[in-house]
Amino acid sequence: MLKKKYLFAGALALPFALLLTGCSVSDILVDKYDESTTRTAETSEQAVADGLLPDWVPAGGTDVQLVQRNTGAERIFTMKYDGKLDSGQCAALETAGDPSAAELAAAYASDPRTKNFEPDEISDTRTLDADWWPADGQDKTTDLCGRFWVHQADGALYAFAPDTVSTVHAIEKERAKPKG
Repeated sequence: MLKKKYLFAGALALPFALLLTGCSVSDILVDKYDESTTRTAETSEQAVADGLLPDWVPAGGTDVQLVQRNTGAERIFTMKYDGKLDSGQCAALETAGDPSAAELAAAYASDPRTKNFEPDEISDTRTLDADWWPADGQDKTTDLCGRFWVHQADGALYAFAPDTVSTVHAIEKERAKPKG
């Protein structure tokens, strides 16, 4: 008899708790795509060693700032750095800001996270944002370093790793839903 009381009380407590938090049952049952995490590191060496940044990132960078998608592969990062990129791991674009299909195919094939995707399965839309990210960052891309679109400006390196088309569509759909 006592177990039934606890079960009944527990069954009433969950909807009441959801009501107090402003959540609905559908919020719990639905995946959230539009969530990200911000990370920082003092140096690029530390960020690479900690797995925050890929191996192609040059040593000598400082003040590393990263925003990463929690549910996908998208990343944006910046660091103070005015050196050169490793030509062995990064390929200069023929036309800045406009990688060709062949350039994207070669770059994505060289990256372990994108090598099993066709280039048209990977979006060129950035859904992450940060105060330090230039609004036209992708348009300034000069190099592809694996899956990362990279450019340098004003003593800083900027890099954007896109997500899959399906994840970007899910994020856009989630953002279009009315809040409440």
